[in-house]
Amino acid sequence: MKNVVLLQGPLGPFFSDLADCFLKKGIQAHRIHFNGGDAFYSHSGRRINYTGTPEEWRTFLTNYIIEHQIDTLFCYGDCRFYHKIAREICQQYQLSIWIFEEGYLRPDFITLEKEGTNANSAWFDNRENFAVLPKQPRQVKAIGPTFLARAIYATCYYNAMLFRQRQFPHYLHHRSHSVPGEAWAWIKSGWIKLTSQRRDKRLVENLQAHAGNLFLVPLQVADDFQVREHSPYHCIGAFIEELILSFARHAEPQHLLLFKHHPMDRGHVNYQALITKVSTQIGVTDRVFYGHELPLPTLYPLCRGVITINSTVGLSALRHNVPTLTLGEALYDIPDVTSQCSLDDFWKAPSPVDAEKVSQLRHFLLNTNQLNCSFYRTDAETYEQVWSWLQHHG
Repeated sequence: MKNVVLLQGPLGPFFSDLADCFLKKGIQAHRIHFNGGDAFYSHSGRRINYTGTPEEWRTFLTNYIIEHQIDTLFCYGDCRFYHKIAREICQQYQLSIWIFEEGYLRPDFITLEKEGTNANSAWFDNRENFAVLPKQPRQVKAIGPTFLARAIYATCYYNAMLFRQRQFPHYLHHRSHSVPGEAWAWIKSGWIKLTSQRRDKRLVENLQAHAGNLFLVPLQVADDFQVREHSPYHCIGAFIEELILSFARHAEPQHLLLFKHHPMDRGHVNYQALITKVSTQIGVTDRVFYGHELPLPTLYPLCRGVITINSTVGLSALRHNVPTLTLGEALYDIPDVTSQCSLDDFWKAPSPVDAEKVSQLRHFLLNTNQLNCSFYRTDAETYEQVWSWLQHHG
């Protein structure tokens, strides 16, 4: 690496500090800002605002890469419009592109993978034949809570985005909410987190009497690209409706269904009205539940199965030997790991988990694309870890 470009990163200063790290290593770092929020969290390297239209982005980036002899690109997520085009250009010119994402193994890891992540991963099509690596003990550092940092970073980001909106008139955002709506959603999220705790604690206590009969559904963020681009569902609501209908028709009378709201989507959307409406229409309101602050380690022992589109919660459930069904293009959807049956059949006959294969898969991920750090609780060690990873895997 000699000249690198950093596109959009996680909310907060992570990419700017990473640019600092590159500069100290003698690498020229370029930052491209697409909105005021990107510019707000940018203080290192050669910085430029992209104010063109989405249609002009491909030509702009191609020319920028040639002019500045860029050899490597970095971005957060590979499905945003600007990042999809960047991946295509890198493939065309045989350049390296590294994708950061939230960790496949959460909460103490982030993902850093070359070429793509999730269903765009270089090994996705051959995932059933992942390499079985010799197991070596790896000490994992607990990251700790990150919600407050996320909320502060998001509020600052979206306010800066709104304040400088006129400077970036053609920006195409990856989420459907308005800029003020995003900032307000993060503020509201904190309130929901506080007010849900007592109610959800009672719900979990009541579910204790139904151990072995609970099906857990961890919902994903409403605008998650893993739903929009790597699943058969056009929205989370359609997924919820299908599950409740299938549950009512095929689950046993003693079975219960629990939807867990995604913690990063609290302030953006609420599915209580939809769940109540569908459950009432088909007469299963006493067997279908919904909550926010639901501790997964407490729920796993109660579960008969977990159903997800392709949430990484599925990997966590599998580590607890909970049969898991994925309904999207999940990286860990592998025979003997996840159930390979239909949704209708899963209620009656979830496939047992091959614990050794799950352990091997986890070890493979740890040594292939998982870094024990956070985008939101960072220090010098974080960036040295990223640098060391790039040196070893590049």
